[in-house]
Amino acid sequence: MILTMAKILKIVDKGVALLCDSIMMVAGTAVVLLIMAGAFLRYVLKIDFYGSEEIVLLFGYWLYFIGSIAAARNRSHLSADMVNVFTRNEKVIRICGLIRDVLSLAICALGIKWCADYWSWSWTLKPVTSVHRIPYYLQQFPMCLAFLMWGFYLVRDCVVSIMSFKGGKEETKA
Repeated sequence: MILTMAKILKIVDKGVALLCDSIMMVAGTAVVLLIMAGAFLRYVLKIDFYGSEEIVLLFGYWLYFIGSIAAARNRSHLSADMVNVFTRNEKVIRICGLIRDVLSLAICALGIKWCADYWSWSWTLKPVTSVHRIPYYLQQFPMCLAFLMWGFYLVRDCVVSIMSFKGGKEETKA
């Protein structure tokens, strides 16, 4: 049963990685092309690309938050882990890693709650951008998705830390 669940999670994880990579490619390309088009129109053709910042911002939100999901998945996000500098005791290092992961999960759960509140508040107001009338929830959705996925990967990290602590083995990268 657990082995089957692990296989399913691995397949879902690969699908998430492929989807995130695809979204980042599209969003990154769109940001670059929109900025280049805006510069070309403004400085070469002397035409204002009115409202381009709204579109760039939309793709920028997707790029940033989906990129953070990829970083959480790969455990390559910013970290200030200095425990290894102060001690070489593996048990202390594992305990600190477990505390780090549990605290990160608790903070992420708070972020998920705030995102849900923000999303529902914004949904009722239905705000839009001033030029192209793009609904703000299209910009807010990747933030909410990112917090949910961070929570998923932090649960994974907590499980790995607990197993590492119990088994006395090195923490493994997922």
